[in-house]
Amino acid sequence: MKNNQKQADIIQWLLSSVIVLIVVLLSSVFFTKFDLTQEKRHSLTDASKEMLAEVDDVIFVRVYLHGTFPAKWKRLEQSIKESLDEFRDYSDDQIEYEFIDIYESGDEKTIGENEQALWEQGLRFTNIFYEENGAKKYQNIWPAAMVTYKGQDSPIQFYKSENPDPSDEMINNSVSNLEFELASKIRNLMRRERPSIAFLEGHGELEPIETADWTRTLNEDYDVTTIKIDNQISALTDKLEGIADRQAKYDLLIVAKPDSSFSYKDKLLIDQYIMSGGKVLWLIDPILTDLDSLAQNQQTIGITNEMGLYDMLFDYGVKLNRNMVLDYQSDLIFLDAGRNGNQRNYEPFNWYYAPVVLAGEDAHPISAKLDPIRFDFASSLDFVGNDPRVIKTPLLKSSSLSRIQNAPVRINTAVVNFDIDYFTNTGSSDQNLAVLLEGNFTSNFKDRLVDTLKNDVQFAYRERSADTKMIVIADGDIARNKVMPVEGGMFQPLPLGYDRNARRVVFDNKDFLMNCVNYLLDDEALISLRSRTIELRKLDQVAMVKDRSFWQGLNMIVPLILVVLLGLINWLIRRNKYSKNESATKKKA
Repeated sequence: MKNNQKQADIIQWLLSSVIVLIVVLLSSVFFTKFDLTQEKRHSLTDASKEMLAEVDDVIFVRVYLHGTFPAKWKRLEQSIKESLDEFRDYSDDQIEYEFIDIYESGDEKTIGENEQALWEQGLRFTNIFYEENGAKKYQNIWPAAMVTYKGQDSPIQFYKSENPDPSDEMINNSVSNLEFELASKIRNLMRRERPSIAFLEGHGELEPIETADWTRTLNEDYDVTTIKIDNQISALTDKLEGIADRQAKYDLLIVAKPDSSFSYKDKLLIDQYIMSGGKVLWLIDPILTDLDSLAQNQQTIGITNEMGLYDMLFDYGVKLNRNMVLDYQSDLIFLDAGRNGNQRNYEPFNWYYAPVVLAGEDAHPISAKLDPIRFDFASSLDFVGNDPRVIKTPLLKSSSLSRIQNAPVRINTAVVNFDIDYFTNTGSSDQNLAVLLEGNFTSNFKDRLVDTLKNDVQFAYRERSADTKMIVIADGDIARNKVMPVEGGMFQPLPLGYDRNARRVVFDNKDFLMNCVNYLLDDEALISLRSRTIELRKLDQVAMVKDRSFWQGLNMIVPLILVVLLGLINWLIRRNKYSKNESATKKKA
């Protein structure tokens, strides 16, 4: 009987060993993993997996966030390593990396040379401070990396704030953006040609410094330039030999807050750019406001912005309304509420001319999962026409507590005295503030262009567009960053979405605009990466201090109880098993 039991144990051991060996062999051939976290924080998006599957050469990443520093930065360092390991798994081991501490040598001359070299390569350091043994310490760290692919280098900045003591939420934002930063940089290096974007000039559009923050971000992924049409036929399109139709010179045209009229020829050339398949992002103010007058006199008049574009956009499928939207869901404004002793007393009020918009749960990917977006003196949009070849989608709407005022609009700071009753009365409803149009558009010049141009082979007029897209936003200020004066009479742009009262970026204007650009240029993968968030689940600090002894004791006692309990169960099973064997042996005897 003992021999039979021993033989059975040997067979069981051999079977177990074979099963384990098969599992190991299969795991070495077939890669798989399970992510049980709610937001799939340890899994890449499908877009990243598809991109990494196309990597055909080694990508080497040098990470300079390495060394001795506080735990929150160590968490970011560890997250970078985990992300790189994940990228390596899905790229068939084409991702290689190295973590480098440029301060390891301790030699000041060598350290200085290292810092200068990194700075010249486009990497930036962060000067952090922390307390250690009751003393404040200051230290430079480099939360950045250099990515090299086929001889091309490109820098990545994992932490972009200038705050030397970031909160856990700020570090978590950097962790959430790791996949986007790595994937977008690798995607750019793999591109044979970067898409081109042109900002239109010559009609009173926003100045370069007013779009500097957005433009800087666009330059990371695209080739950005400015263009004046000036009635030049080849400003936006080219006529290539052997091709009947003109070809768009730029992948995207951005028209950012023009305030003067477009000439007949400029409109025609923009129309034919669209007909050739060019995409347009329209940032239009239907109402012009004099902000200087408002600041000095607490009131001004908003008048219609006669640009000559209304009929064009109407033919494409959207009507720009000459009105202004007031929304109860709005940003704050600080106004003088009188004296408080020897000082002026400034109090916050709802500024209904600055709607703060959140997209709904069923929103288009362009606007989904974004933080609030701030508008300023926005107008409403309506869809028009029934052309089945044009698909129309609202992207952003004001809240249901919105009213409209038709031009001319009397703008007065006294509007802050309106209460909610004003917005709950008949006439309140949500208003389209940004819309997407996709499909084949009809030329605005159909049936009214002279025959000489229609028949001009060099002009190559088109009546119906190739498949294309455009986005219309009834507010030019959505793209305007604030500026601050610096020494020498110069100005420095602040981040787009920056709130001076909160002293940080509050509004997601830039991410929304970047999503618009990505979608128009068919970079929808970047939208899914940018909108991904990882929730920070913080421990209850009060409970940690209050119940510390309880949880420490529980962590010590529970494992011991489990060990004893498992041992007891094992002893009972073995005793029961051998008692049955002894009974069976006695019966046979």
